[in-house]
Amino acid sequence: MNPSAHRTCPRRFPVLWLLALALNLTALATCAGDLKLEARLIRGANDSPASVNGNLVDPALAATLRHNFKWTNYYEITNLTAVIPLNQSRDVQLSDRVTLKIKNLGSSLVAVDCIGRGQPVSKGTNMLPCIYCGTNTDDTAWFIHLRSADDKK
Repeated sequence: MNPSAHRTCPRRFPVLWLLALALNLTALATCAGDLKLEARLIRGANDSPASVNGNLVDPALAATLRHNFKWTNYYEITNLTAVIPLNQSRDVQLSDRVTLKIKNLGSSLVAVDCIGRGQPVSKGTNMLPCIYCGTNTDDTAWFIHLRSADDKK
């Protein structure tokens, strides 16, 4: 055996270990940019809980909505989670009428295109958590609550 071959093996180990560490850190950095987003479609109404097809939202969100809007009760109609990679977009269909095109801009910043019945309704860029709202003709309102799924309390 060539003695010089045995001398280079110990030198290669740290290089291979550092290379493996760098690859793992790169993979973690790539995943760190992904946004796990929770999108909820909420209906605001003065109807009693027994007459509505949906569950009451959590008390903290209901209090926030009541502070700014007139409805007594807020019902969660849809609750979806989507993973959106950094600088990419995903379509999130909240109902047969409402679709969101959401782009992860990083650092909890999202660009949202709201499409209702196939037509653009609103477009904007917001920090999470955020709420979009609209009214109906039957004295109810619709809200879209977006937040990082990791921020659930």
